[in-house]
Order: sequence, then C-alpha cells, then structure tokens
Amino acid sequence: MVEEQPSTAGVEEPREPESWADERVRQMVMDLQRHWLVDYQQSREKLLCELTERLHQEFLADQQKIRTELLSQFKDELDTTRAELEAKYRESLKMEIQKVSEKNKRDMQAMKKKQWCWQCEQEAIYHCCWNTAYCSVQCQQSHWSTHRKYCRRKKQNQGANGSSAGGPGPAGSAEGGAASIENKAMS
Repeated sequence: MVEEQPSTAGVEEPREPESWADERVRQMVMDLQRHWLVDYQQSREKLLCELTERLHQEFLADQQKIRTELLSQFKDELDTTRAELEAKYRESLKMEIQKVSEKNKRDMQAMKKKQWCWQCEQEAIYHCCWNTAYCSVQCQQSHWSTHRKYCRRKKQNQGANGSSAGGPGPAGSAEGGAASIENKAMS
C-alpha cells in the first residue's frame, strides 16, 4: 500500500532567504525593464515625431527652393524669349518701313512726273504754261479768267505778234483754241 503524503496545497513552503531575495531582485529587474521599455518607446516615438517633422520641414523647404528656382528659370526664359521677339518685331518693322518708304518714293516719283489740273486736281492732259495744266476743256475755260493775267504763253505770243488780242485762251474761243489743240497733240 501506498503511503499518503500530506498535501501542501494550502500551506506555503517556507522559502529560503536566498530565493526570496532572488525573487525580489528579479521583480525589481523586471520592473526596471518595463520602465525602461516604456521610456524607450516614449523616447522612440518622440524622436520619430521630431524626425518626421524635421523631414517634412526639409521637404517643404526643398519644394519651395525648387519652385523658386523653376520660377526664376521660367522668368529668365520668358525674358529671353520676349527680348528675341521684340528684336524680331523691331526688325520686321524696319523692313516694313523700308518697303513702305521705297513704295512711297516710287509713287512720289511717278506723281512728280505727272501734271495735275489747276482747277480740279485730276491728272492733266492739256498743258498751257510750265506750271498750269488742265484735265478737260471745261476746267481750262473756267480757270482762264484768272489764268490769263499770268499766262506766260499769252505774254510770249503778244511779244512776238505785237498785238494784245492774240494768244492762248479758253478752248472754243479765238484765243484758246490753238493752245488746247497744240497741247492735245503733244500728249
């Protein structure tokens, strides 16, 4: 038969003083370890937040620097392009002015070769004196009353003929018919 051993469930065994001290040291070490782990985690989180904030600030500063550089580069390119376009525009204006000037000069030379009606300023086909011409017989007749006082042809004819009644006059009259016909034949 088996002998029963008394149960020790309700009664604590007396511990040895060494084991009790070891347990206490172990408990203190575990408390210290927990405390250090909590401090470590808090410090780590704090450092990670600071690092994240610093990296974010550096990122923003880099973005601002890049933006500033791009804007500066864009402004320089824009200024260069504007200067080139202005130079091309000035050059094209010079060329256009030169073309218009040459055309104007040619037109003026062509106009200077023509004579204009003293009465209505259309192109003249009848010429009386060196500076008096008419576009039609009607303009010559209407201007004759004024022009007869200054007409050089009339004065030359008077000097040559010796009479005051002769000389060029309005077409259709005894005075101007010959001059109109002579001028028409010259044209």
